[in-house]
Amino acid sequence: MFNIFSTLPVSPSSSRPSTMTNFIRWLWRSKLARILVLVYLTFSAVFLFSFTHFLRHSGQPLTEPENKNKSSAIVDRTYDTKGLSPIHEIKDKVRFNKMHSKMPQVYTDSVIPYYLRAYNTPEAEDVSATAFVTENRLEDLLRLTEMWQGPISATFHLPAKSIDETDPAVRKTLLNLKNIFTKNSILRRNVDVHLVAGLISSKNPEILPRPTNFHLNVARFFARSDFVMFLDHDTWPSSNTRSIIRNNKHLLVQNDVIVLPTFIFTENATTYEFPDTHTELLDLVNGGLMGLQDDGWELGSGPTSLNSWANGDLYSIEEYELHYRPNFVSKKGGSIPWCTERFDDNKAACLYQMYITGSELWVIPDAFLIRHHLNPDSHLLKPNESKWAKAIDSRMYTKYYREACIHYARQFVMAGEWDTNKAQHLKNECNRVLINWGKGLIEGI
Repeated sequence: MFNIFSTLPVSPSSSRPSTMTNFIRWLWRSKLARILVLVYLTFSAVFLFSFTHFLRHSGQPLTEPENKNKSSAIVDRTYDTKGLSPIHEIKDKVRFNKMHSKMPQVYTDSVIPYYLRAYNTPEAEDVSATAFVTENRLEDLLRLTEMWQGPISATFHLPAKSIDETDPAVRKTLLNLKNIFTKNSILRRNVDVHLVAGLISSKNPEILPRPTNFHLNVARFFARSDFVMFLDHDTWPSSNTRSIIRNNKHLLVQNDVIVLPTFIFTENATTYEFPDTHTELLDLVNGGLMGLQDDGWELGSGPTSLNSWANGDLYSIEEYELHYRPNFVSKKGGSIPWCTERFDDNKAACLYQMYITGSELWVIPDAFLIRHHLNPDSHLLKPNESKWAKAIDSRMYTKYYREACIHYARQFVMAGEWDTNKAQHLKNECNRVLINWGKGLIEGI
C-alpha cells in the first residue's frame, strides 16, 4: 500500500531511527519544503511589521514604561523665549534652508534676507510683487516700483562665490545697488532686497544669472504681506491692477488664484503708450495693435481666453493646460504649495501644483499686465537655452507632473478629501496625465 514513506529508500533491515533520519534528510533536500519554509518566514515577517506599525500608530506602547508614576523632568531653557514659541526664534535664513533643503547648498548658504529693508511696513492684506534683479537691471526695478506703488520683494543675485564685500567686484555691485536706493525714496519706502550669491558657471564667472523657481520662492518667502504676485521680467502692471486685486482678496483668502492677462504690442504698433483701463486696451486689441499673450500659444488663442476677457466680467479658466504659465497672484502661505525647485525657470510647474491641489483660477479683466522690453541692455532678452537643454527640461517636466499626481492624490486620501470638490481638478488632470499608465488607474472619477 502507498504511504508517505513509499518514496524513501527503505531497506528491510532498516530500523525506525534510520528511517526517520532518511525522512529528515529527504525533507531538507525537498524543493517543496524549502518553498513552504520561505512562505512561512515571509508571512511571519509581514505580520510582525504590520503589528508593530499598528501599535506605533494606535498610541499603544510596545513596552511598559519603567515607572508610570515617575514625573517628567523639567528642563529649563537656556534662552529668552519672550513668551513665544521657540519656532518664532528661528532665524529666517535657518527656517528657509530647512524648508528648501533640496536646493543646491551654494545658494541656500548664501542668502541674506532684507539686505535692504523698506521703511514702510505693508498691510497684511496688501499684495507684494516679486522681482528678480541683477546689476544691469536696477533701472527696471525702479520702473516697476513706480508703476506698482506698493510693496515689492526683490531677489538680487550676485554672480559670486559668496557675499564677500572685500571682493572688489562684489563691493562695486553692492555700492551701485545702495546708490540707486539713496537717490530714489520710492525704493527705500517699498522695496525689500534679499541677496543671493552663486556662480552660474565656474568656467565663465561673468555670466549673469537668470530668474528661476528658487528666486521666486525666496521673494515669496520673505514677502511681508499675505498675498504675492508672481511676475515675469519686463512685465508691467496697469495703474489700477494693485487696487483691483486688493478689492478681490476674498478669492485669494479661499486659496484660489487670480490670473493676470498679459498683453504685448504687435508689429502694427507705432507707439507704445500703455493703456490704463479695460476699455482702452480692448480698443487696441480690436485694432490689431495689441494681443493677449500666453507663452506657447499664438496671440489670443491660449487658455486665458480672449473672448471671455473681452466680455469684461469675472470668469474662471475653463481650458487649463499643464504648460500654462501666466502671471498670477496667490496667498503667500497656507496650503498653497511652493514652486518645485528642480527646474530653472518653470512657472507652469508652480501653477500646476496649485491647480491640482484645489485652487480655482480666476481672471479679473480690469486687472492686466503689459509685457514690453524697456531695457535694450538686459541680458534676459537673449535666450541662452540650447536645444538639448529644452529637451531635458521637457522630459523632466513630463516625469514631474506624473509624480505630482501621485503625491497630491495620496495627500487627499490621507486627509479624507478624495471625495470632495477640492480633489476634482486633480482627478480630471491626472486621469489624462496617467492615461499611459493604464486607463482607470484613478478611481472614483
